[in-house]
Amino acid sequence: MYLPKFTLESPRSIEEAVSLLGSGEQTKLLSGGTDLFPRMKYKLCSPGVLISLKGLPSFPPQIDEERKLIIDANISLTAITLSPEILEKAPLLALAAQKVATREIRNMGTLGGNICQETRCLYLNQTHTFQFTEPCLKRGGKECYFAPKGKKCWATFMSDIAPTLFCLNASVIVAGLDGEQQIKIEEIYTNDSLKPLSLKPDQIITKIIVPKTQSPSGNGFAKFTVRKTIEFAIVNVGVFLETEKDLKTCKKARIAVGAVSEGPQRALEAEDWLAGKSLSKENINKVSQKAASSLKIIPHHGYSKKYLTECLKIQSKQALNDAVEGLADQSNRGR
Repeated sequence: MYLPKFTLESPRSIEEAVSLLGSGEQTKLLSGGTDLFPRMKYKLCSPGVLISLKGLPSFPPQIDEERKLIIDANISLTAITLSPEILEKAPLLALAAQKVATREIRNMGTLGGNICQETRCLYLNQTHTFQFTEPCLKRGGKECYFAPKGKKCWATFMSDIAPTLFCLNASVIVAGLDGEQQIKIEEIYTNDSLKPLSLKPDQIITKIIVPKTQSPSGNGFAKFTVRKTIEFAIVNVGVFLETEKDLKTCKKARIAVGAVSEGPQRALEAEDWLAGKSLSKENINKVSQKAASSLKIIPHHGYSKKYLTECLKIQSKQALNDAVEGLADQSNRGR
């Protein structure tokens, strides 16, 4: 498969990139290209102009005077796993980055690109020259082939990184023709498979900000796939637990799930139930069940809703147990 012809622009500043992006041309941002290039080869999109972000000024992860972690959106996924600042302040992000695809893809893929990827579908992400006469909804047609005669697109959002940023209560800095603004990470997702991101055509995510954690904390990330990290997730779960000083009582929980619907989801019912309770095995089992039963789950890539619900319960339990084990290690080191 070959890439279609396009014009490559290489701006040297964010302002120049924003201007090019909002110029009215059929443009796309190019960062690592690990999501964009395959879609172009399958003719899912055919931009006339690609705006490369590789030449923009960049900076390593920083911890500011308020103890917030500030990360360049153009950082590679490999660099995330190696950053001392991220390992100190947001180890959950490093855990998730380590489980994205292969080392070669992590070397190319970026933080901003991963959280801004397109939705995927078993019918959509393949060549269609031999298969369908009419395009599906995502390709501009009038029918969803996943749900025959369906008038709603059921493609799923597969990012491994986005759920962890939900858990970390992160925000993004967005640059556009109207200037910069800071918005919560949850606000950039629409839960609409046809247009998964709420960003305007001229907007670029430039930074990710992770706030300071006020209490002792533990975290865990679980991803279930057929071939480990090589595949996109069947389901992924991020967990961030803030505890009381005893490290055994949950003060606040943030549980986020990806790869089972049109966008990342918070398991709010499960989070509320766990707050104030002990992190016992019994409570971990209960909250895992609540997370699995309370969220929207779309059957995808040949997996039934029943199967995905069971997977979500198991992966939630794994991520929660990893978070609790991390807290136990902290307790032992403090003795």
